[in-house]
Amino acid sequence: MITVKKKHFNTMIRRQQLNRYLGVIVVIVACLCSQAFSASVSTDLIVDTEFVIDKKGKPGWVLVDMRVVEDFGKGHIPGAVGLPAWVSKAFADDTKRQLSSVTRMEKTLGEMGIGSDSNIIVYGDPKHVSWNAVMFWALELFGCNSKLKKCTVQYYDGGIDRWKAEGGTLDQAETKPKPATFKVVDGTNRGVKGEEILQIVKSKETIIIDVRTPNEYKGLDVRALRGGHIPGAINIDFSKNFDAETFRMLPLEQLQGIYKNVPKSSRVVVHCQTGQRASYAYLVLRALGYENAANYHDGWRVYGSDLRFPVEDETWYDFNKVNSTIKAFNKMQEKVN
Repeated sequence: MITVKKKHFNTMIRRQQLNRYLGVIVVIVACLCSQAFSASVSTDLIVDTEFVIDKKGKPGWVLVDMRVVEDFGKGHIPGAVGLPAWVSKAFADDTKRQLSSVTRMEKTLGEMGIGSDSNIIVYGDPKHVSWNAVMFWALELFGCNSKLKKCTVQYYDGGIDRWKAEGGTLDQAETKPKPATFKVVDGTNRGVKGEEILQIVKSKETIIIDVRTPNEYKGLDVRALRGGHIPGAINIDFSKNFDAETFRMLPLEQLQGIYKNVPKSSRVVVHCQTGQRASYAYLVLRALGYENAANYHDGWRVYGSDLRFPVEDETWYDFNKVNSTIKAFNKMQEKVN
C-alpha cells in the first residue's frame, strides 16, 4: 500500500516538474514570437533626435540636409552638409542624364565628406517628405546598407522641424567636411529602368505598387502622353504613409496594415511620376523589412509616353484642351497689352 502511494506521489512530482518545464517553454516561445514580430515592425533605418544628437560630430558620421541652399544657410543642424543644387537637378531630370553623371556624383559625395565607409543620416524639411527620401534611396542604389559596401544610410524622421521642436540648436556656419572617396557599385537591384520594367510586366512575378494619386492611376489625371497605370499594378497613394499635419511617418505597426497584402518575400517595385514620391514609399517598405524593394525611377513620365508599353485604363493627353487654353491666355494678354 505504501509502495503504491509512493509511486503515485512520484508521478505527481514528475507531472508538476513537466508542467513547470512546459510553462517555461511557453514563455520562451512567446518571447521569441514577440521579438520576431517586434523585429518585423521596427527598424534602425528610421532614427530619432536622440540618435542624431549621439552621432553628429563623431568620426565617420555625415548629416545630409536635403533643403535648398537658401534654407540651409538660414540654419541647419550643427555639422550638417548641404546638397549641391546640381544633385537636385540630376535626380529630377531624365534617367540617362543621371547615369551619365555617376562620376560627377561620386566626386560630389566625396566633397561632402561621404566616403564608401561613411554612416549617413538624411534629413530635410518635413513638408517635402518625397524629396527628402530621394537621397536615402539613391545611397542604397549606390550600395549603402548592402553587403557590397560598408557605408550605411538612415533617415531622420521629422527633420529640421522636429530638431527645433525637441530643443536642437541651429548653426548658420558653412560646414567644411574632410574630403572622402565614394565609389558607386553595381548590382544592388534597388533601381529599375528602361526595358527592365517591360520584362517585369510580362513576367508577372513582381509586385508593382503605383504610389500616385487614385486619379492618376485611373487615367483621370494625365501627366504623360497617356494616362492610366501599368498592368497588374496596385495603387497605394504615397500620402497614406505619413501624417498629413506633421508629415511624420505613421507608426510602423499602422503601416504594416496598409501593406498587409504585399508579401515581404516578394520582389516589390514602386513607381510614381518622376521617382520622388516612390522614393518615400521605398523608404517605408525598407523600414517595414522589405529586403527586395526597388524604385522604377523613370516613372510614369517615361512609361506613359512610350507607346510600346502596355497600359490599363488607358486615356490620352488632351492636346486640344491645352491648345485652347493657350489661345485663350494669349487673347487675354493681347487685351491687357
